[in-house]
Amino acid sequence: MMVRVLHQLGSSGEFHADVPSRAALRGGGRVILLVQNGNVVSCFIFNKNGQKLYHDNEAQRLLLTFGTLDWKLVSSISPKAASPVTPSPAQKAKPAESNGYFIPRRLMVPDAQLHAWSTLERSVYFLVDGTRSIEQIATLLSRPITVIEQVIHNFEVAGVIAQS
Repeated sequence: MMVRVLHQLGSSGEFHADVPSRAALRGGGRVILLVQNGNVVSCFIFNKNGQKLYHDNEAQRLLLTFGTLDWKLVSSISPKAASPVTPSPAQKAKPAESNGYFIPRRLMVPDAQLHAWSTLERSVYFLVDGTRSIEQIATLLSRPITVIEQVIHNFEVAGVIAQS
């Protein structure tokens, strides 16, 4: 139901909901939806200890069994630009640091560019919100930090992220 409403409204952002222990997820947990223009880009289900249990299609299928959840918009994503973005020199990102303390933030990109990216790239892009370090993003996605650093580096080269 939530996904249908988001789609109808064309919402964009990061939505969180706590899963009560009485739901299909034994012990309870948390759901995180990353939504762009009403379409779910990524869906993650974590247990009560913060371990990722399910993601994307599998998580969306399981989400249907949880019943009604209390959703909260955590961060809003502004509408995407209609044409390609050429960052100004002030927007150019500094190189990513290997210690995970670089706090990247996303810049606007056209929908066509966003849809051309892999699921991992889209997930990283939506988690790059100016509050999370590369290390935190790697943990959320259960990926090695070197993989996330490579994606961040590619984003820097393409000019779609900046340092907060």
